[in-house]
Amino acid sequence: MGEEEKTLEKAKDISQIKETLDSLNTQKELWFAKKEELKQKIADLIKDVRAVKAKNDSLSQNIKELKVKRDAQNLEVRKLIDSIKQINQKKGSPSEHKDPKAIQKRIEQQQMRIETGAVSFEDEKKIMKEIKQLKKEYETVKLSADAGKEAYGLSKKIDEEKRKAEAIHMQMSSLAKENRDAYKEFTRLSKEINRVKKEQEDAFEKFITFKQAFTEANKGFKEEVKKVNVVKRDNQKKKEKAQQNRKEMDNKKIEEKKEKVEEKIKSKGRKVLTTEDLIAFQGDEEN
Repeated sequence: MGEEEKTLEKAKDISQIKETLDSLNTQKELWFAKKEELKQKIADLIKDVRAVKAKNDSLSQNIKELKVKRDAQNLEVRKLIDSIKQINQKKGSPSEHKDPKAIQKRIEQQQMRIETGAVSFEDEKKIMKEIKQLKKEYETVKLSADAGKEAYGLSKKIDEEKRKAEAIHMQMSSLAKENRDAYKEFTRLSKEINRVKKEQEDAFEKFITFKQAFTEANKGFKEEVKKVNVVKRDNQKKKEKAQQNRKEMDNKKIEEKKEKVEEKIKSKGRKVLTTEDLIAFQGDEEN
């Protein structure tokens, strides 16, 4: 294989290396872009997860405050229930639950009988005894009736406080559901961040792999180009040397012919100069 063919073969090899180099560079840049894209995605996910975490913390704090209020309401209900139990003890047995107005009316009627004098002494004594008993009964029934009114008022208040506690509980339940949903979103985003991080790490590893391959290929490419340039310079020097040698040979031949022509001119026989002699002589003069 001649030098020219070797040079062409080297150029072909370089062209193939250049194609490989371009392909590696394309892959390297693609994976770098992918890595940067995933990096931005992670930043966006972290921003989202922080927002969800802040919401979750806020909801937890609100639930905690509502729990304190609900417990306070339930404590108030228990206190009222204890109070109404004590009042119910004052109310007495069901047999004592008579109408104090009816007893008062009976007392007034019996007093009227005595005042009109329409009864005997024995009957008056009986009536007076009954009035005394009725008054005693009235006090007991009046106390029971007052306790009943108080118990009724407390019962209404208990219902009101229970409704308040239930409203707070419902609000807590709603916030708790929202909090659970926020926590689920927080967990989902955290898992997504870990997944994308793994994907980014893989993309970075591939970027590094192609970058190293590109660096090695680029190094080989430069070395091959350098070798080809050296061969080209050597070939150029050889060509120049060959041209110089041919020129020197031509000049030598012309000089020899010139000498022969000059000898013919100087010879006594006066040899006839040929056309070739004249051309050789003229060519030397021009040079």
